Amino acid sequence: MSTKNCSSSLQFTSGKADILYEINQQSLRRYQELANKYSQSNDSLYSKLVNINSSGGGRLYTKNALLDALNDAGFSNSGIRAFSDTDYFILLDALESQQLDEEGNRLQEQVSLANTKARASVDIYTAFIEAAHAKRQAKRAEKDSAETATRTTIGIVTASSRDPFEAIDFYTGVFQRPNVDVIWIPLTPAFQQAVYVESLEGKGCNNLAFFRAQHALFDKERLYPERTSKQRLWCEDNQLAKDTLSTLDGLFFNGGDQSKTLAALSTPTGKPSDFLITLRKLWRDDQIVVGGTSAGTAVQAGGYNNHRPVPMLTSGSSEGVLSSGVYGVNPTSQRCEDDAQCDHRLIDGAMTINPDGGLGLFNFGLLDTHFSERDREVRLIAATASSGQLFGFGVDETTALIVDAKAPFENVSFSVLGKGGVFIVDMSKGKEDISHSTAGPKRVIAGEASYLPAHTSGQINLGKLSLSLEPLQKPSTFKRDDKGKWRFESGNLCRSKDMIRWQHEGNLHVLQPSEESHFNKLRYCAYSYVPFVVYD
Repeated sequence: MSTKNCSSSLQFTSGKADILYEINQQSLRRYQELANKYSQSNDSLYSKLVNINSSGGGRLYTKNALLDALNDAGFSNSGIRAFSDTDYFILLDALESQQLDEEGNRLQEQVSLANTKARASVDIYTAFIEAAHAKRQAKRAEKDSAETATRTTIGIVTASSRDPFEAIDFYTGVFQRPNVDVIWIPLTPAFQQAVYVESLEGKGCNNLAFFRAQHALFDKERLYPERTSKQRLWCEDNQLAKDTLSTLDGLFFNGGDQSKTLAALSTPTGKPSDFLITLRKLWRDDQIVVGGTSAGTAVQAGGYNNHRPVPMLTSGSSEGVLSSGVYGVNPTSQRCEDDAQCDHRLIDGAMTINPDGGLGLFNFGLLDTHFSERDREVRLIAATASSGQLFGFGVDETTALIVDAKAPFENVSFSVLGKGGVFIVDMSKGKEDISHSTAGPKRVIAGEASYLPAHTSGQINLGKLSLSLEPLQKPSTFKRDDKGKWRFESGNLCRSKDMIRWQHEGNLHVLQPSEESHFNKLRYCAYSYVPFVVYD
């Protein structure tokens, strides 16, 4: 479904290439039934769909083509943007076409790591699989039994996606190897709500479709009958979740919305689910390797450090965060993050966090992702300072922060793998100053910044950061990415030790090397312990 990432010679012949939509009598009936049940039935939209069907029904649409057809029928983009999440996703889910092959089997998205242009991603997924292999071998050695399974088992949680059922095929393809079994773990926020109702002697599992609708997810029994059946089976037998977890060597969280994954592993009252409690124990006992991409990375932050909870970042950008601030409230819809005209946004520049943190599998500081490419340095700095934490870690795209932490978790070592690097904000000697005027609050934040490209490493020992800029092995020859203003400007540190100043997204940035600062010119400029000041 993202063939732009594949080599030009690769041809998929029988895979699902796109999500497609249909406008016909059956899909119109589905739309009307869902709208009547879960919404204030949008008669205006329904009439537009009827007109489209009358003038040219029977064809299949991509999402963009569907929206274009609505535009042509007189439904403007501003009208579509004004939809609630419920109305918007009723439209898409009701009209989604069930794609089948000639034998009536559901078409699945295909993955070919051997043909990807993003070679660094292959290194990362391979490293995760090898770590899971190591866990399997350690278990066999510990039990000293030939009966212990030799095949490595990796579980995937796709709860970060709005549609967790659709996301399964991609991650199954990524991890599939001759000696690896991949298991989908059907935990979602709706699943936890249903289980909770069952615990109160209600009929939660019978009403999974209703609970999915509370999260703007509709009509999935039609599209994914085998997967919704599995979710119901797990709901009816809650022991299946813990039993399956005990067989895993690795667990991987997908990208999307980290708040959804946190809710999928928590009870509706906010307490850790039995699954999460067991996962934390297995992780502390070094029985499982845990990984995640994007939201699947951000959700792992949590627990306590520096006598305070480690928060989980949820939304916002660097632009305006110093004046607008950091808020411990629920984030806006993902549809609104990049849409300045969305009616459901927070105040401009506002950033949101979950102050209680995420899963608690990484308590050494905050975690952020898509980092340099989306200029998220200032937002991480602001969130780290406002939460009273010592450290924040920002992971670039197609890059992994590999963490080796063992009980009692006072010390941790880490290394970097992939195409980019990891930015570290250190507030152990930092300071945040907030002043108020008629123009609003102003923040000035000072601390130390470091940037570790691939194959460099570091440690945190009793709250003190130590870094090595000497690569553990020869860096790979991936093409540099020019995205990221901070990453670009800080490259001057490897050419000159003078002060660097630049302005971007309304923020002024100052880097001033000190006697403790170190540098190494790798694919990107590696630097450590460089004092900074940011203000608006």
